Amino acid sequence: MKAKLSLLFIMTFLFSIILAACGFSNGEIESNGAKENEQVLNLLESAELPTMDTTRADDSASFVAMNQVFEGLYRLGPENTPVPGVAKDVIKNNDGSVLTFILNENANWSDGSPVTANDFIYAWKKALNPETLSPYAYLLKPIKNAQAIITEGNPLFGKVERLGVKALDDKTLEVTLEIPVPYFISLTAFPTFFPQKEEFVAAIGEDYALYADKMLYNGPFYMTNWTTSGWTFKKNPQYWDKETVNLAQINYKVIKDSTTETNLFETGQADRASLSAELVELYKDHPDFKTYSVPSMVYLKFNVKRIPIEQRKAMQRAINKDDFVLYLLNNGSLPADYFFPAGFVKHPKTGEDFRTKYGNIVSYNKEEAKEYWQMAGSPTVTWDLLINDRDEIKRIAEYIKNQLESNLPGLSININIQPFKQRLALDDAIDYDIQLWGWGPDYHDPLTYMDLWVTDGGNNKTNYSNREYDKIINNAMNNLDDLAVRFESLQDAEMIVLKEDAVLAPLYQSGRAALQKYYVKSLLEHPFGPQYSFKWTYIEGKGK
Repeated sequence: MKAKLSLLFIMTFLFSIILAACGFSNGEIESNGAKENEQVLNLLESAELPTMDTTRADDSASFVAMNQVFEGLYRLGPENTPVPGVAKDVIKNNDGSVLTFILNENANWSDGSPVTANDFIYAWKKALNPETLSPYAYLLKPIKNAQAIITEGNPLFGKVERLGVKALDDKTLEVTLEIPVPYFISLTAFPTFFPQKEEFVAAIGEDYALYADKMLYNGPFYMTNWTTSGWTFKKNPQYWDKETVNLAQINYKVIKDSTTETNLFETGQADRASLSAELVELYKDHPDFKTYSVPSMVYLKFNVKRIPIEQRKAMQRAINKDDFVLYLLNNGSLPADYFFPAGFVKHPKTGEDFRTKYGNIVSYNKEEAKEYWQMAGSPTVTWDLLINDRDEIKRIAEYIKNQLESNLPGLSININIQPFKQRLALDDAIDYDIQLWGWGPDYHDPLTYMDLWVTDGGNNKTNYSNREYDKIINNAMNNLDDLAVRFESLQDAEMIVLKEDAVLAPLYQSGRAALQKYYVKSLLEHPFGPQYSFKWTYIEGKGK
């Protein structure tokens, strides 16, 4: 009976939304007058940009923007492998523990000044400085002494001058690693590794990276007109590889619901639009329709100091994810009873997928959910569910609320809707009960997921701590002698954080459905790191 009520709940949502989706209003949209084959790309983003400081950002929207206007030593290319960025070459010593990056002599900032080795050293030390509170400082751990610099109680804590980096000259950067990690080159394509010009940052002061004219750019584009409602990228004439860049301009608008996105797409104001479940049904036969899967996960994460473990385990098992994915998403997403995504990395010896060993870990099971709820004392309790203010997220939260309250008597869920930037602030302060959260991989290694939950980790904003888990992750970071043993230990770590300690309740592995204009070519979407690259994108055949 409750399953039928759940399905009725979903279908009621979808029917009401489809009616709204059909009521497009063309009168509210102004034409941009784009000419045929004009190299202008019009895109939409679901959230405003909280910051453009590469040492402070921790959200996907900011990372995508940074990937267009800044550049690291390397960047991800069309094959999702590192291609030269500011570095034109790298020389490794015999064991791979010392990397010497030769910088492109034509790599300049947007003011015409050269990008130097010291610009990287300054930015990396800034990210590691405890005063910066960089959520991604841990990505620098492969560099010698980085771990010690960010570890309270260590004699090197805060001593960024001890970082294993050296400018041999303006265009030669030497990096000494703790151990020769195989994925370090790909790490340099991530925004935390991007350079900053110290003299410029110091001169701007607290306004640095909060306004478009308070930054220097070294990427394919530079930013203008940055507001809470949108921003613009323009081709950077100082970029070392500007001949490869085809687009003259990229216009972004912040739009928080799919119906408006498709309206903008239909009226020529957007070249790409994401689709929610009800719109997939409307557009699945459209010639510009596309679906694709990504190795990203969406889940509920718990503040473990507020919510007892028995309640967390009950909630893990109280949500029907099959119905959720089929009716509420309908975009190629997969119901997930696991945390680490399927199809992302393989065992170094057997070639088996990471998911093969343990498969599904915590599945929907109303009886088990009620047993854990009884173990928790069958409490009458209210918890807040923190979400952002995008319309699709609100509908997902309503479904979760319905499932948890229906299957766990006495539980009430209060949906706490916050603007994206404020939600991030509450997350940073760990001032929430439950939060709807997502994670996409930053680099191509299991650690990109599994090191999220280490004690005091930059992205472990749950109050979770388990010394056994920390030991496994630390060994995986620092011991590459047996890659098979390392891989299997990280599979075991997933069982600890998910089944034993119930830090999160997995919901789904992401799929995406979108409309993209036929004339948009070579828009790169990456499975890890910043999601999009526009360096190679161009417009061709518009108006045909």
